[in-house]
Amino acid sequence: MFAEVALNIPLDRTFIYRVPETVSSKPEVGKRVIVPFGRSDFLKTGIIVSLKEKIEDINEAYIKEIFDIPDNFSLFTENNIKLAREIAKRYASSLGEVLFFFLPSGFVIEETSYIYLKREEHVKGKIEKQIVDYLKKKKGKVKLISLSRAIKGKSVYSTVKNLIRKGIIGKEEDITYTLLPTQKFAVLNEIKPVKGKKEIKALEILKTVKELPVKELKEKGIPYDTIKRLSAKGIIKIEEREHLVNVKKQALTDNRKIVLTADQKKALKEIMAGKNETFLLYGVTGSGKMEVYLHAALETVKKGKSVLILVPELLLTPELRARVESYFGENIVVFHSKLSKKELVSQWLKAVKGKSKVFMGTRMSLMLPIKDLGLIIVDEEQDTSYKEQQKPLYHAREMAVKRGNIEKCPVILVSATPSVESYYRASIGKYKALELKKRVSNIPLPYIKVVDLKEEKRVGIFSESLISAIKNTVKKGEQVLLFINRRGFFSSGFCPKCGFMAECEDCAVPLVYHKNLNKLICHICGKKYNPIYRCPECGTKLEFKGYGTERVEEEVKVLFPEFRTVRLDQDSVRNPTKGAKLIADIKNGKYDIIVGTQIASKGHNFPKLTLVAVLMADTGYLLPDFRSAERTFQTIVHTTGRAGRFKPGAAIVQAFDPENPAVKYAAEYKFDLFYKEEIEAREIFNYPPFSYPVVLEFQIEKTSKFTKIEEKFNILKEKIKPYFNVPPLNPAPIPKISGRYRFITFMRAANENDLLKGVDILKNEMPTLFRGIRYRIDVDPVYLL
Repeated sequence: MFAEVALNIPLDRTFIYRVPETVSSKPEVGKRVIVPFGRSDFLKTGIIVSLKEKIEDINEAYIKEIFDIPDNFSLFTENNIKLAREIAKRYASSLGEVLFFFLPSGFVIEETSYIYLKREEHVKGKIEKQIVDYLKKKKGKVKLISLSRAIKGKSVYSTVKNLIRKGIIGKEEDITYTLLPTQKFAVLNEIKPVKGKKEIKALEILKTVKELPVKELKEKGIPYDTIKRLSAKGIIKIEEREHLVNVKKQALTDNRKIVLTADQKKALKEIMAGKNETFLLYGVTGSGKMEVYLHAALETVKKGKSVLILVPELLLTPELRARVESYFGENIVVFHSKLSKKELVSQWLKAVKGKSKVFMGTRMSLMLPIKDLGLIIVDEEQDTSYKEQQKPLYHAREMAVKRGNIEKCPVILVSATPSVESYYRASIGKYKALELKKRVSNIPLPYIKVVDLKEEKRVGIFSESLISAIKNTVKKGEQVLLFINRRGFFSSGFCPKCGFMAECEDCAVPLVYHKNLNKLICHICGKKYNPIYRCPECGTKLEFKGYGTERVEEEVKVLFPEFRTVRLDQDSVRNPTKGAKLIADIKNGKYDIIVGTQIASKGHNFPKLTLVAVLMADTGYLLPDFRSAERTFQTIVHTTGRAGRFKPGAAIVQAFDPENPAVKYAAEYKFDLFYKEEIEAREIFNYPPFSYPVVLEFQIEKTSKFTKIEEKFNILKEKIKPYFNVPPLNPAPIPKISGRYRFITFMRAANENDLLKGVDILKNEMPTLFRGIRYRIDVDPVYLL
C-alpha cells in the first residue's frame, strides 16, 4: 500500500511513500506520519491525504518508506482534507501548508541531529579544524544546530557531511514525539503496613477511591516523596495516562431563560427546515439574533449532531461563552490562539474523539476535526478579523460556507450590519435572508443625534451637547460609552515650522504616543521609541494632535472628576481573564463612563448603558479603501446599538461631515438605502461582489530594485491577463512597513472560475519569476492599505 503525504513545505505538491508492515498503527486518511525527506532523509511530520494500492508513472524503486504512523486516530477528517484542498487552491498555498497551519504545534514531531567525534585525525580546512576542535572541547554528542551557531561560516553543513563521509565524525538522530497531554495517577496495588503519618493518610485515601491523580493527592497534603516511597514498596503503582486539559473557567455567567418571540420562532423554523443552505440572519441590534442561532444549535445537538460557532475576536468570547454555556453546560470546546500548547492539543483531541458536541472559537477553529457536523454559525460575519493575515491568507467566512457545502449542513451568517457581499448574495437568492426587524425587549432603538463638529462649540473633542448628555445620564445612575477607534494618547506629533512628522523609522506611518507607557509606538510593526518633544530637524517644539482612548480617558477625568471612568481596548484587556473580569465589573455598574474601541462596541450587553457617543464618526471614511464607507456605517450602527438594551437610550454621533451617506443613513436606521447606494457604486466601479479581487504585493529594501520587479511583473501580466483585470504596480497607501517599501496592484477576476485559474498561474509562476523577492498573493483582501 502507498500513502499520499502532505508536508509543511511551500512546494505545491504531495509525496508518495510506501507503507511498511512495521508501523505502529494502520494507515488512514488524516493520520500523522513520520517520513524521511530530502537527500539527508531528515525525518518530518506529514499528514496522509489519500491511500493507494498501486502507483503509476513512478518507479517504485525510488519510493521511500514511511518511518512510522504513531497514532491510532486521525487528526483530520476526510472532509477536513477536502476543505484544506479548497483553501490551498483559492489562497495560493500548498496542501501541507494549510493543514499544518491549523494543526496545533504540539502534534508536530521534531527530530534533532547530534554529531560526535569518532576518531581524531589531522584535517586541513579551516572550518574542518574548527569543527573538530569544538567537538574535542565538548567531549560528547553535540546538537548540529548548536554547532552551526558556534562556528561561523556558510559551509558548516557541507563540511559536516564531508567529515561524516570520511568517518571522522558520527551522526545520530533523536526523535522527540511531542507528548500529548498526560496525567500521573496513583493506583492502589497492594495493602501493606506503613508507619509514617503521611503514608498512613495516603493509604486511607486510596483504600476508599482505589486510584487518584497524583496532583489531587498532593492537594490533599501528601508530598510527592511519600508517593514515591509507597510506589517503591509496591503499595501503589504510578501510571501515566492521557489527560485532556480543560480551558480555564471564566468569571462571567449568564443563566437567563429566553422565550423566543414570534419573529424569532419563524426564523428558527426556516433554519431547521433547511438542509445544505446558507442563511443570512440579520436585523437591528438587540433583535435577538444570538438566541435564534443558539436555539438552532440546541435543536441540532438534540439530533445527535455537532455545532461549530465562529466568533471574530478573542475578547468577544467571554460573554458569548457564558450564553453558550447557559444552553449546553460547561462541556463545550473553546479554541483560540491564546490557549497554551497543552490546551490547544487537548481541545483538538476532544474534537477527534467526539468528547463534545459544541465547538466555539476564532477563525482558527474552522478546521477543527469535528465529527457529525450539523450546523456552522459565523457570528458578526462582516468582521474583518475573519481574514487571516499570514499564509494561507484564507477568509474564514467564505471557507465556512465552503465547509457547509462539503459537510452538507446549514451555515448561518449573523450580523446587525451584513457585509455588502453577503447582503448582495442574499438579495439574489444565493443565500436565504432572515431579517429580525424589532428589538426583543420592545424597547425602541436609541434616538440618534448627529452633531456637526465644524459648527457646534466644543471642549476638546467633546461637543456641548455631549457634555450635557453625559452629566444627565450619569446623574440618573446610568452608564455612558465613548467610542473612538484608536488606542493611545496622541495620534501624531509634527513640527509647525518645518513640517517634520514623528514617524516609525521602519514604517511610513505616524507614531502614536501612549502616555501610560511614555512611549511612541508604531501601530503597524509595534516598535517602541522614547518620546521626543522638539523637532530633530530645526529644534522647534513639536505640536501633538489627534485622539486615542488614553487621551479621551484623561480628558473625561478632567471634565468629570467625580465619575468613575474605565478604558476598554486592547491595551487594557490583553489578558482574556482580566478582560472577562473588566466586562463583568462594567455589567455590575462599577463604572460610569467606558472609553472604548471596537472591543467595546460588539457583542456586549451592559444593562445600565443608555448613552453611546461616537466621537469622530467619519474619520475612517477618508481611508483610500473601497470598503471605508461600509466600515463607517457598520461602526456607527454597532456602536450606537449598545445603548438602551434594557431601558430607553440615546446616542450622539459626532462628525465633520454629517451629510456623509454612511453617517446619515446609519443615524436614520435606513439600512436598505445605504446598501442600495453602496451596491450601485460597487457595480459601477466593478468592486466586490461584482468581481473577485486579488492584491499582489511586493516588498523591497531599496526602491532602486523596483525597475527589476516591474519588468518581471510585466512578463507575469501577459500570462494572467486572460483571467484578471491587471492595473500597473503602484506604491501602496502605506508605502513602507518594517523597513521595506511596498508596491501593490489590485486585480479583479470576473468570476470564480477565472479567479481559480488565475491564482493557479500565480502560485506556479511567481516562486520562479520572483525568486529572492518578498511577495504576497492576497485573495479576498479586506484592506487595500
